[in-house]
Amino acid sequence: MTALDYIIIAAYFIGLILVSVVVSKKIKSSEDMFIAGRNSSWWLSGVSSYMTIFSASTFVVWGGVAYKSGIVAVSVAVCLGIASFMVGKWVSGKWRELSIKSPGEFLTIRFGNRTLNFYTVLGIIVRAVHTAVALYSVAIVMCALIRIPPNGMFSFLASTGLPGDSEAGYLSIWWALGILGVISILYTVLGGFLAVLMTDVVQFGVLLTVVVFMIPLSFNAVGGIEEFFTRAAQIPGFLSGTSNDYNWFWLFLWIFLNCAMIGGDWPFVQRYISVPTVKDAKKSTYLIGFLYIVTPFIWYLPTMALRTLEPNLGMALDATQLNYNGEHAYVNMSVNVLMSGMVGMMLAAMLSATLSNVSGTLNVYANVFTYEIWNKLGDNKNAPEKRRIKIGRRFTFLFGLSILLISMLIPFAGGAEKVVVTLLTMVLCPLYIPSIWGLFSKRLTGNQLIFAMVVAWILGFTAKFTVPTDIISSSLMDSICGCVIPIVILTVCEIYSKIKGKEDPGFDKIQEYKDPTANDEPSIDTKKATKFYSHMAITVFCITIGVIALLLAGMLIAGDPKTVSVSHIVIWFIVGICAIIAIYVIYRIIDWKRNK
Repeated sequence: MTALDYIIIAAYFIGLILVSVVVSKKIKSSEDMFIAGRNSSWWLSGVSSYMTIFSASTFVVWGGVAYKSGIVAVSVAVCLGIASFMVGKWVSGKWRELSIKSPGEFLTIRFGNRTLNFYTVLGIIVRAVHTAVALYSVAIVMCALIRIPPNGMFSFLASTGLPGDSEAGYLSIWWALGILGVISILYTVLGGFLAVLMTDVVQFGVLLTVVVFMIPLSFNAVGGIEEFFTRAAQIPGFLSGTSNDYNWFWLFLWIFLNCAMIGGDWPFVQRYISVPTVKDAKKSTYLIGFLYIVTPFIWYLPTMALRTLEPNLGMALDATQLNYNGEHAYVNMSVNVLMSGMVGMMLAAMLSATLSNVSGTLNVYANVFTYEIWNKLGDNKNAPEKRRIKIGRRFTFLFGLSILLISMLIPFAGGAEKVVVTLLTMVLCPLYIPSIWGLFSKRLTGNQLIFAMVVAWILGFTAKFTVPTDIISSSLMDSICGCVIPIVILTVCEIYSKIKGKEDPGFDKIQEYKDPTANDEPSIDTKKATKFYSHMAITVFCITIGVIALLLAGMLIAGDPKTVSVSHIVIWFIVGICAIIAIYVIYRIIDWKRNK
């Protein structure tokens, strides 16, 4: 990477922090801090939820699957779209019908304090480790690209032989983790949930723009669209929607596994309760579904194109810098086709995709801690809003610091992070399902929930480590343990309660928390606030893509050889960005004249 790439990365992250500083001035209450005062527009909530699913694994893991197996990666992603439509139809609106301020409040009312403590303690521990692994994974990508002088300021901590070792001339893994961790903590502490929403829009804008730009460049590198499909057809199974590891049965289970995640995981629930109405909650989830039906081919085409270039690999990269394997496919293709500056933009976007996941986790657990734990201590329920905001920010900082410290311990695990991810996935996934179950079932009790989860984990881990992979593949076993086993156990609990004629009083209690205005037309003040946040988000989006257009125009004017060689693509892309910005400016002028 060049000096311009480093400048772009630095400017990008400074921009994220500036956005959080600006939106922090809008925080007047704890509801603003944690659920944007229920004034998030449906599309803003949907885009943020869409970005919450993103992390380094989208590019590293699934980008690697696309590189090695082709279209099957698209099939896997499309399943998330199908799951989102199902959640939008039956689940997300149910969450918004309730006047709760946090997912933890639902658990307290529906299942009791014991269940809340079970979820919160386990969730904080497991999420901290899971998020730390994600942070470490993306830091590895950062280290693989950023070259620095050996024994320099940013490599003096790297003497372990790990990625980022000073002798290799790469950025220290410790510096990478520190930089990424501090940035995500800082902008989440400052701007709360509103900063999470706005920075997700920035990340969405950069990711979509850069990857869309890579598509014609990738086709150009291959020799055209027809040549790409000709070469792809010669790779066995490359254009098939399934594979041995990801067969139709696995994809079917994957849909329901993601129904549980998108419908019951706390960061998603937080977004459903942050919009004004039930209709908005449904629309936000449908937007996730639409994006995951339309965009997967866009995300994975560059790595698939790289695979078709395999006979000519090595033409642009030093093999000692980047290894050509599935996990580095996205990085490799970016360096191959993108010009100076845009490589930095792509790396920043990949890094921030994980930061979005980190910031969402920090904010939602700060929400639960503030409302459901701290709020119930002493006379804290009557504490002023400024005090409540301060407590939320302190918890965010401490929880974020814990995640950062755990991520710095992962290098000493000797590669065990892959095992950790599998184990944590088997713990996390079953936790999503009971929350959704409790929305609909009047029989499931808190004790049954805890019993079901413990039994599901015991059976799941036993099956995981005893059933040979030649009988059931590892990926299929993960889906069975995370989805099928919990549903079977909860069904047994449901039937048992029905036979015994038992009903849980928590179900009647949660009905009392239904928001009578959730299906009403929003008030004028709510509409104004929603419109204001929408305009802010679109303005941020337009500024983001405008900066990318200026960067490309500058490279073209400066006569950068790589940019000039694809000038026809660059010019049309700049024109497209300018058209989008012009349409928005015209809309704002018309809207201003109409409402002045």
